[in-house]
Amino acid sequence: MLNIEQLSFWERKSFFENNDFLIVGGGIVGCSTAYHLKINYPKAKIVLLERGYLPSGASTKNAGFASFGGPVELIEDLKKQDAKLVWDTVQARYEGLVYLRELIGDKFLDFQQNGGWDLISPYQTNVADDVRNQLEYLNDEFVRITGNKGFQEDKSAIKRFGFSGLDTAFKINLEGQIDTGKMMQRFNQLLHVLGVVVLNGISVLAVDESNVTVKTSIGDIKSANIIITTNGFTSQLLKNIAVQPARAQVLVTSPIPDLKIKGTFHYDAGYYYFRNFENRILFGGARNLDFEGETTYEMVTTPKIQKRLKELLKTMIIPNTAFSIDYQWSGIMGLGESKYPIIEKISNHVAVGARLGGIGVALGTNVGKKVADLF
Repeated sequence: MLNIEQLSFWERKSFFENNDFLIVGGGIVGCSTAYHLKINYPKAKIVLLERGYLPSGASTKNAGFASFGGPVELIEDLKKQDAKLVWDTVQARYEGLVYLRELIGDKFLDFQQNGGWDLISPYQTNVADDVRNQLEYLNDEFVRITGNKGFQEDKSAIKRFGFSGLDTAFKINLEGQIDTGKMMQRFNQLLHVLGVVVLNGISVLAVDESNVTVKTSIGDIKSANIIITTNGFTSQLLKNIAVQPARAQVLVTSPIPDLKIKGTFHYDAGYYYFRNFENRILFGGARNLDFEGETTYEMVTTPKIQKRLKELLKTMIIPNTAFSIDYQWSGIMGLGESKYPIIEKISNHVAVGARLGGIGVALGTNVGKKVADLF
């Protein structure tokens, strides 16, 4: 690969010099930041760098849940965090999904609002009781935020969808699902029309905040302003930003005739999640089997977690059903002590938008907009 010093005058002038904004990370947040900067500053030269030929973290590697939190997860969060912060995060997720749908369009997202369910096993009776005891409170907060009731118990869902070994379920009324590949295709189309320069295959190795420069795999690139939107990888570039990488593993089955399952589903406080996509089961999670091992930047699958996903497919999700595994992959999320995203300027000319908390589909577009509005 040629470095910048070996490029022609035209190449350096058009792609690498006199940049007004340089964005590092080509996922949802990076694309949204570039889009909104171009809307705010139509004449600005905006360059977006992505190390992979596709987004490298989680934007096209997630399960495509249009989710803002189920009752089990929310009750767990309320035990650990201030209630205002929990509900502010839910509001940010809800408003983010509304704006994502407005900006990209339901057609380009393949958006479907079939509802979601938190699934409860017979060994989790205390979890079910907690939800029942707080259901009125949870729904009051959802009406305040969304104008709609959020949750209701739906015990019949277990039989209706053909699950085994489960006791009850709580429906998440407004939850939806999208095709994240189509979403990112549309983001790229919007950036192309606006004239944003998108460069793939360039790795950023370090950020020099004082000189507003990034050191890359092809040489140093200077800009008037730099924005880091690498989510789970942020701490590799900005050591003082508290974002922890968290690997999420996913598999997809072969097509299953007459598949009853429709919607999005969460199990074990959201550590497992699955949905129907084109009559296949898309199933991810099990990070809680090995928190230490899954706190990594390495994007591979592991036998331990893939084995557990397959076991639950056979015993709980599609029992007595023949299937094979057609796809397996992993992505890297960005987590921290809080699930509320980091959106801040860390110096006069360097900003960051990160820590999407595993709900990047919901938060990413609005995070990008808010980062752009910092300038």
